[in-house]
Amino acid sequence: MGRRILVIGGLAAGPSAASKAARTNPDAEVVLYEQGDAVSYGVCEIPYHISGEVKAEDLAAFTPEKLRTTRRVDARILHRVEEIQPGRRVLRVRNLTDGTSSEERFDRLIIATGSRPRRLGLEGEESRNVFRVKALDEAYALRKFVGEEHPRTAVIVGGGYIGMEMAEALKSLGIDVTVLHNSGLPMKALERETRERVREELERNGVRFVGMAQTAGFVRGKGGTVTHVVTGDGSFEAGIVVVAIGVEPNSDLARGAGIRTGVSGGILTDQRQQTSADNIYAAGDCCEVKNLVTGRQAYIPLATVASKAGWTAGENAAGGNAVFRGAIRAIAVRVFGLEVAQVGASGEDAREAGFDAVCETITGWSRVAAMPGSERITVRLIADRKSQRLLGANISGREGAVLRANTLAVAIQQKVTIGEMQQWDLAYSPPFAPLWDPLLVAANAMQKKLRTP
Repeated sequence: MGRRILVIGGLAAGPSAASKAARTNPDAEVVLYEQGDAVSYGVCEIPYHISGEVKAEDLAAFTPEKLRTTRRVDARILHRVEEIQPGRRVLRVRNLTDGTSSEERFDRLIIATGSRPRRLGLEGEESRNVFRVKALDEAYALRKFVGEEHPRTAVIVGGGYIGMEMAEALKSLGIDVTVLHNSGLPMKALERETRERVREELERNGVRFVGMAQTAGFVRGKGGTVTHVVTGDGSFEAGIVVVAIGVEPNSDLARGAGIRTGVSGGILTDQRQQTSADNIYAAGDCCEVKNLVTGRQAYIPLATVASKAGWTAGENAAGGNAVFRGAIRAIAVRVFGLEVAQVGASGEDAREAGFDAVCETITGWSRVAAMPGSERITVRLIADRKSQRLLGANISGREGAVLRANTLAVAIQQKVTIGEMQQWDLAYSPPFAPLWDPLLVAANAMQKKLRTP
């Protein structure tokens, strides 16, 4: 009898784990349980569906039928796992269609329960014109609300990556947008210069950014919809509200089974994605991972991390011996016409981890300056004075920023020094890159600063 591998959760980690398990062990029975009605879809594409750039039918990566026929995974939607019993190797599963409950035996289990949006905890947060951007059904509901109700104003609570994407999406639909953020500048994880440039881009495109704003409540009108968002410094009219204040690990099921979690609440695993319970693995936004820059456990809820960790968990659950060493945190966002990317540690992160962090910023050209379409690119590097190792970077510009950030992401993972970075042989072609690419200019400037006592 083949090994029975059960997977809890869809989206990125679950289907990746299930598919890899089925490929690794063709004799295994692989069953995936997802409590929603969609098993795998692009969460990151949701803001672009709201704006109309991405069609609804293009959001789904895998249907249950496609997983069954192409990956040999028995994907069961509308099935909620209510309990894990590690000692018995049993799950208690409820069929949400007919309400029946069953016990399902496993030889190996993979937990991929993802994350859930953080909540404000305010009365009125469940009003029909208040949305979060995490689940497919809410994305469809938001798009439907805008199409039918035609709100004139929108308030976005939260100035992180999702807040920026939703500001652009709603503004593109002709809605007046206000962003409320609990810090003085948007996108806390970035360096100050980059954050200032993001705020300028918002304002240039008619988005009102209100910093140091603490959301205190909602005013509701007839029909129970929110009409205003109240802060300590006044209220803001809102025909629609988007709450985008981050996510937290959805690890309650694992904790209930006695599985160890970390400071963030994420499930703790080793490099094989094995949890503290025998025969149980975990992957994705429900887990903590090792930060490859700081060497510490961290919560990095990104689809790229989730998918790779899912592969590792799936292969090992099926009898393999794969390793996922961790992540550096590589993330990018488009803010209207501005590309913004962060890779690796911020200056603050580096100092907290014990590095003697040195930061340097330069501005260069995306192409040869004389070429039509050439734009200014700003590069900020973070390096360790003692080892001269590259620790992190911010890049922003109107073209070419994100792809250059990917080059730096590889360098950070490989612990490249600034001296080694100076020797990079990068392509030079007037339509694409200048003779001295901004990355080389930044490395030269950083080397001079590292030599300064």
